[in-house]
Order: sequence, then structure tokens, then C-alpha cells
Amino acid sequence: MRGLDRVKDFIEKHGIRAEILGFKEGVETVPKASRASGIPPDKILKTIVVIVEERPYIVILPGDRKLDFKKLSRELNARNIRLAKPSEVERFLNVKPGEVSPFLDEVLNFDVIIDELVLDKGKVLIGGGSIDHLVKVHVNEVIRVLKPIIRDVSKVG
Repeated sequence: MRGLDRVKDFIEKHGIRAEILGFKEGVETVPKASRASGIPPDKILKTIVVIVEERPYIVILPGDRKLDFKKLSRELNARNIRLAKPSEVERFLNVKPGEVSPFLDEVLNFDVIIDELVLDKGKVLIGGGSIDHLVKVHVNEVIRVLKPIIRDVSKVG
């Protein structure tokens, strides 16, 4: 099943109040998503797969921020942290990089960390499971469903 269809199923299964938005051009990066949607980067959440001591984690950040590996290392009391390779993203989430969404069943198999700056964002855009779809959703819905660890893990991009 395509990533977009899996995101739609996830939204329905979890009773999430969300709207799926389709675009004519690709929205697989924050700059492209911002340009196509007219939404500023800080209201677009990026979902990143990281490997911490050989264990995958999902990290969600505001689009205008970068992952701070030092902060994440302190929060998880871990030294060996890296971004997942594209092949690992596909293996863990069954979608290609650029198609990642926090609203995939596979995400629930991992610990999810959301940067604390996300909490006051209100309605945001997240990945929609394809390179030309995004999901408009309130941050509270993301937190309700994913039950993440909320920590300061970002730095100015």
C-alpha cells in the first residue's frame, strides 16, 4: 500500500482531526513545502529517523530548526548518534526519505521524541506519505496519538 494511503488509514484508525493536502509540485523538503503551501517553515514539522546506540528513534522538529546531536545525546545518555541512512529509513518505515510521515503505523514501533518548541505551534503541516502530500493537523493531535518524549533537542537552523 502506498504511503499516502497508509497515512489516510492511520488518520481514520486513530480518529485524528486532520486534512490531507495535495500539491502539484514536490513538498518533500521544508523549503519546498513552505513555498508550495505558503506556510512558514516553523509551522512545518520534519520527521527524522536517527540511530542511537544502534536503536532507531523518530525525532520531530520544527522545520526552521536542526537536530542538536549534543542535546539529544545528553537527553538519551548516549554517545553514538547518527542520522539513518536512506535504506534504513525505507526498512524501518516502508517509505522513501521525502515520503516520511509521523502518521505511519511503523512510527509507533519506535520511541518518538518531539522538540519542545513544537508544543506551541498550533496547526502545523507534517509529511503526508508521498512527495506531493502534506497533512494539516493540530500539534495536540500529533502528541495525543504518538505519546512522544518531549525534550529540547533542536538548535537554530
